[in-house]
Amino acid sequence: MTEQIRTTCNRDCPDSCGIVAEVEDGRIVKHKGDPAHGVTGGFLCYRGNHYLERFYSESRILHPRRRARGGWERISWDDALDLTAEKLAHYRDLFGPCSIAFISYSGIKGQVARLLSRKFWAHFGGATFLKGGTSVEAAHAAQGLDFGGPCAHAPEDLENSAGFVAWGKNIATTRVHWWPIVSRARKNGAKLWVIDPVTCATASKADRHLAIRPGSDAMLAAGLGRLLIEQGAVDEEFIAKCSVGFEEYREAVLSVDLNDVADATGIPLGDIGYLARFYAETKPLASMVGLGPSYWKNGGSAVRLIDALSALTGNVGISGGGVQTDSNGGVGLDLSLFDDVPESRSRQIALPRLGDEILAAEDPPVKMGFVAGANPAATCPDTGRVLEGLDSLEFIVAVEQFMTATAGKADLVLPCTTYLEMDDLVTAYGHYWLGLDQQVVPPLGEARSDSAVFQALADRLGFGSHLAGDPKEWIDRLLAPLTEQGITRERLAESPLPNPAATAVPFSDRTFDTPSGKFEFITRFDLPSLSLEPGRLRLVATKTLKMVNAQINEADLPAEPVVRAHPEIVSALGFFDGEQIVVESRTGSVRARLKCDEAQLREVLLFNPAAWQGSLQGVNQLRESAMSDMGDAAAMHETLVTIRKSTAPVG
Repeated sequence: MTEQIRTTCNRDCPDSCGIVAEVEDGRIVKHKGDPAHGVTGGFLCYRGNHYLERFYSESRILHPRRRARGGWERISWDDALDLTAEKLAHYRDLFGPCSIAFISYSGIKGQVARLLSRKFWAHFGGATFLKGGTSVEAAHAAQGLDFGGPCAHAPEDLENSAGFVAWGKNIATTRVHWWPIVSRARKNGAKLWVIDPVTCATASKADRHLAIRPGSDAMLAAGLGRLLIEQGAVDEEFIAKCSVGFEEYREAVLSVDLNDVADATGIPLGDIGYLARFYAETKPLASMVGLGPSYWKNGGSAVRLIDALSALTGNVGISGGGVQTDSNGGVGLDLSLFDDVPESRSRQIALPRLGDEILAAEDPPVKMGFVAGANPAATCPDTGRVLEGLDSLEFIVAVEQFMTATAGKADLVLPCTTYLEMDDLVTAYGHYWLGLDQQVVPPLGEARSDSAVFQALADRLGFGSHLAGDPKEWIDRLLAPLTEQGITRERLAESPLPNPAATAVPFSDRTFDTPSGKFEFITRFDLPSLSLEPGRLRLVATKTLKMVNAQINEADLPAEPVVRAHPEIVSALGFFDGEQIVVESRTGSVRARLKCDEAQLREVLLFNPAAWQGSLQGVNQLRESAMSDMGDAAAMHETLVTIRKSTAPVG
């Protein structure tokens, strides 16, 4: 007999897809998209379609492991939890709670797990926490200044757009459930422009692709702002009634030389003019901002300058317009549960500089690491320094599903469940639908949810009552404010539902969450030099269909790393197609296979895929730990590399 159970993907992806799992004789035999989901219904991405390969992988960690002389040994959960609690209490009591670093990032998306994690550390007395990140933090900080908070429209609203400009956002790969909506708008006449150094999947499908030089998005946006102002193609009513800072912004962009814009971006003046006309004449127009513009030292400023184009042209607060980055899918939940915790001692260290920050921490130094929902040894820049930082810790506990690069540094590994083995509430940052994680099958082996791990540790440390409760009870508490609008756990068990507290078109009332209550233009910005020394290339590694950050199925790992460069550059540097080379940066080196690719800009070295067999770290062995101008964000694209001959086989 086949049983169908609904659940929700809770991996670090904006789509949080609705899933229907089919179970026969206690085994999941099918894993498909839930047709009832209003955004993701009907299909899954490559990773979702192949998820059962990961779920049933022989490499999954299914029992607690303790490092022993010569390898790992299996231990019981009781012994593992006792040891973890003992170590936590030891370092807290001897050095203070900040001697323990809680290393967690985007791997924990369930609202209950996040809530119980926060409660655990508050009742424990505090810890050293992370700030910033390696993703959208610069963009979020920028849009907080401009709009006062999240500004993305519901993706369903994109069908009302008359045009799109995608700035470093490969929609066809990273927002696959947006693509059908965009495609329907295009069938109705909407045009799509893509601004991207890489000829990505979206660029290859676009009406126009501008292959911008890496890092010059701010310059292009400033130049477009100048053209729109000079041509009078601005919404004067919106500017006068709904914004502040326009005169200072106007003065700043009018000082930008358009010839400098063309030189910096590599885009001819004529094409820049055509794009300005597209912004001026197309309404409603949706700007779609990806990680590309924000992964630079001036990344926050770049995003603010792009935001300004939507404000200038009156595309804020109207259906089909706006600036699409991330949405706040958790709006309306009882988030006071997150704040209902005692005061505790804590401090923060920047995730993009994790190795340096651990090693530099004093009063107290970091002695222990507790890792859950993160794999910094693979996902943070400057892998070598991150590993140094982890090696400096006296004890590390990792809550994991696989033996990742970070888990490999741990002293104790605790196996955790997937979304097919647990109960939780899942929100999204790519749409406004709510879904449940529902236990489709019992946990494999001895895997436990993150929530259960925190609850068991709280019991041992003397404050278990503050975290006690079945996940379903916590879900009910989180959903309480929405129950009058028909959102209950029971209904979500039957079907995912749109969040009634969400606004499909933010700021339609022209009220913003900024100090002024208006849209706030950027008034000052720097446009750095993008000159390159001879022989240096800009390292670019983009998202791919088969990877979720550092997560990839073993069968999809290539045998060796491959880098791509324009044939003229390959020849000029004295290399040939297919040669084994060494890619070097200031932080490390990687042996790779060099491929000629005419689609690449002459200054770019494209490093995709970003992981390969035999390496748990990947491209971040090369990336430098540069920081963006806001949000404590990693400037992941700032790294310059050189290539040299390899005298040894690629490993």
